[in-house]
Amino acid sequence: MTIRKLRAIDTDEVWQLRNAAILRGCAEVYDAKTLEIWTPDETPTGFAELVTRGFYGLEQDQQLVAVGMLDEDSNKIEGLFVSPEYMGRKLGAQMLAFLEQLAVARGIKVLSLDASLNAANFYLRCGYRIIRNETYHSPAGINLPSVLMEKRLTDVS
Repeated sequence: MTIRKLRAIDTDEVWQLRNAAILRGCAEVYDAKTLEIWTPDETPTGFAELVTRGFYGLEQDQQLVAVGMLDEDSNKIEGLFVSPEYMGRKLGAQMLAFLEQLAVARGIKVLSLDASLNAANFYLRCGYRIIRNETYHSPAGINLPSVLMEKRLTDVS
């Protein structure tokens, strides 16, 4: 498996992986209407810019199986998703560890993220702590109950 910086050409594949991961992983914590609004089929205008700005992808056999973004402007992890066929294989933890190492190399001392309700336990196992429950305001126009979390990177090596 390899991790590489994603490019504009990867945008639709990232969007499809994202949607599949949300539909599988979040089905037990968010209602069907919310999931439908959150995962439109068409890749939004401007998503390619986001992908090229900070997304990385973990590939197996030249197929994207996990993605994630380090937003250096806000010191946040964004868009960490694993393809449903690969869930449970620790690929999310591998992708997260890569992004944390990247943050350390950039001099970032604390990372934060907005965890969906189904992902909060994953991040707790990865060393993040809960700051507070909150509402994530999705660009799709929905409000999602979520958990703001953070991790000090001084112990990441």
